[in-house]
Amino acid sequence: MEISLRKAKKADCEKIMQLIEQAKEFLKQQGSPQWQKGHGPKKETILRDIEKEESYLLIADNQIVGTAALVSGIDPVYTAITGTWKKTDTAYVSIHRVAIDGTIRGNRLAKQLLNGLVSIAKKEGIKDVRIDTYPANVIMEKAIFSSGFTYQGMIEFPIPDGERKAYQFTE
Repeated sequence: MEISLRKAKKADCEKIMQLIEQAKEFLKQQGSPQWQKGHGPKKETILRDIEKEESYLLIADNQIVGTAALVSGIDPVYTAITGTWKKTDTAYVSIHRVAIDGTIRGNRLAKQLLNGLVSIAKKEGIKDVRIDTYPANVIMEKAIFSSGFTYQGMIEFPIPDGERKAYQFTE
């Protein structure tokens, strides 16, 4: 399987939303409240990510099979961690809105997507990458750990079931 990463374009928005809807359903089937009850990524958010050139697509054999945002700037939710970030004096990026094509799940695509995003950050001179997931999302946690991230503590989004495990990749 030939894998690559590219920035998303406006024309990709519908496919990105399909991936997000698949991911929402998968999380629901797993019993996770993450992205449920209207708290998942919305089209407006995806379009904003694309406009800011922070939306990325994982391509396998010329097909879009994954999506995520690599968001720059301080994430207010990340400032109130119960735990400790390894670095706090340098710029960081956060990975959000990760979704993988459910029809080919199990091919370590999430790991490849995360590794690609970390590589992009490094090329931009950023050596601090952060990500979070709902505590029960063990599948995502496995991909996060296998991509070299370490657990740093808990954060809380201001939504129902907003608790998230927070992870960091640093060089």
